[in-house]
Amino acid sequence: MSVRAFPVRGSCSPRRLSAALVVVLACFSALGARLVVLQVVEGDSYDRLASNQRERAVPFPARRGAIFDRKGNPLAISVDLQTIYADPALVEDPASEALELAEILGHSPVAIEALLRGDPSWSRFEYIARRVSPRVSRAVEGLHLAGVYMRPEPQRFYPNGGLGAHVLGFVGSEGSGLEGVEAQYEEILKGRAGRMTLEQDPSGRPLPQADLAWRRPDPGRSLYLTIDKDIQFQTELFLEAAAGRYHAQSGSAVVMDPRTGDILAMAGFPSFDPNRFERYSGNTYRNRATTDVFEPGSSYKIVTAAAALEEGLVTPWTRFTVPDELAYQDRIFHDSHYHETEQMSVSEIIEQSSNVGTIKIGLELGSRRLDRYVRKFGFGSSSGLGFPGESEGLVLDLDEWSGTTGATVPIGQGVAVTTVQMAAAYSALANGGVWLEPRLVSGAAGQDGSVQRMPTGSRRRIVSSRTARQMTGMLTRVVKRGTGLEAQVPGYTVAGKTGTAQKALPEGGYGNSYVSSFAGYAPVEDPAVAVVVILDDPRPIWGGATAAPTFSAIADFTLRKLGVPPSTNARRAAAQREAAVEGVEDPHD
Repeated sequence: MSVRAFPVRGSCSPRRLSAALVVVLACFSALGARLVVLQVVEGDSYDRLASNQRERAVPFPARRGAIFDRKGNPLAISVDLQTIYADPALVEDPASEALELAEILGHSPVAIEALLRGDPSWSRFEYIARRVSPRVSRAVEGLHLAGVYMRPEPQRFYPNGGLGAHVLGFVGSEGSGLEGVEAQYEEILKGRAGRMTLEQDPSGRPLPQADLAWRRPDPGRSLYLTIDKDIQFQTELFLEAAAGRYHAQSGSAVVMDPRTGDILAMAGFPSFDPNRFERYSGNTYRNRATTDVFEPGSSYKIVTAAAALEEGLVTPWTRFTVPDELAYQDRIFHDSHYHETEQMSVSEIIEQSSNVGTIKIGLELGSRRLDRYVRKFGFGSSSGLGFPGESEGLVLDLDEWSGTTGATVPIGQGVAVTTVQMAAAYSALANGGVWLEPRLVSGAAGQDGSVQRMPTGSRRRIVSSRTARQMTGMLTRVVKRGTGLEAQVPGYTVAGKTGTAQKALPEGGYGNSYVSSFAGYAPVEDPAVAVVVILDDPRPIWGGATAAPTFSAIADFTLRKLGVPPSTNARRAAAQREAAVEGVEDPHD
């Protein structure tokens, strides 16, 4: 039997094999290069993307630091309320659990059931109700519902209601300070939030085997203010009563210790309750003592008088010829009441609050020197409190002075100041000519519970002690027999100055609205307290009739609250103080 041979096909040519090898190598090279890019070059970004898809972090606010007054009385605290949440993966009967929860919470059972069912697009954590009352939390806890849990969540509480509202501010629903000290010292008060970390697939479905990671929150640090709770309360009470009695639109008051710069009270009207801040207009939130500016009028005349005394241009008894009115540039300036042309000493000019006399003193100074003292007294710059929204006031630069500015600035027109700036200026005279930066926060609690004192603010001498004594003598006369009679405090000698200023119109010029003020300090022998009261458009308009008696009420309570000994003989003490200015009495007195 013969075997038939078949021809054998030739194998692939070397060229084809080489081409195939090149293609395979190219594919593997491209794949390898892509793996290098994914795992090395872009590895971190993809790792973060995977984590973001797999993990969800739920923050839990830390307990916020408390705020206390100077004696440790609580002004703002945080209380733990229970927040109810659900893990849908562990809920056994969403419908029945939703009905039970709805009955207690007063919410829609349909909405609660949707949360409990855990739609695949959602995660393993859903809020049911936040910061519920203890009664509600106890009722929910008693249900023992599968997949429903509670965690403490702090709620800000102001135990004194509206006391110090403009100073304290308030905290929003997410636990952040939104106004006042709460906002200014947010980093100190807020602490570090805790966090719950959950794992889920890219569609949001829970990973059954995954654990919940929980990091406890670290509490914030507490603050101690310079505010005295009792003085703050009475200041607010007297200010509100004055606004009602004199039909003022608004008002502010500051009580300061001139020896330290500590603010003992800072009040504004109208006010609000920070526990229910959402019920009030946003216009009531601002701290008028630091944010609102006004033309001070005659209470500003201390700058002109002190500057002229400090420069040696006048003494308290230097006399000027003072007519009822004075033409300067294109304006006629008047005194508040008609009088015949007379010779008036500098002391009498301040005592009777003569605009014409003060303008003449200002013209003796000249614009450059006057501007320098305006700024030395702290006007035109921040007080140093750093309070949210604080105004620097309005002071024109020298190159912006117009023809009449040389006459308006000496009498407190064409400038705008804040209440706290005025308090610091008068405190400087009470403190022997040394200006102290106002202070509202005295210390913060450390992590170990100890109180760390805040550094004191800046201080500078603005006039000599001699000038300060001379100014005190003149301001004492204002209260004893001048425009500030209503500012007298029984048993104490008072130095101060009234102010009544027309309010500037937005379109320019002045209308028929006024700001009345009184600023002063007591007792003059050793000043322990300085008080400034501002009333917006009261009736009557005069500072001596409205702001001065309000000053008297606030100063009277404050001096007695602080235990300041009264003057044994106010009349004699005042006379001795005036005589000590130069060692001799006014020969024309």
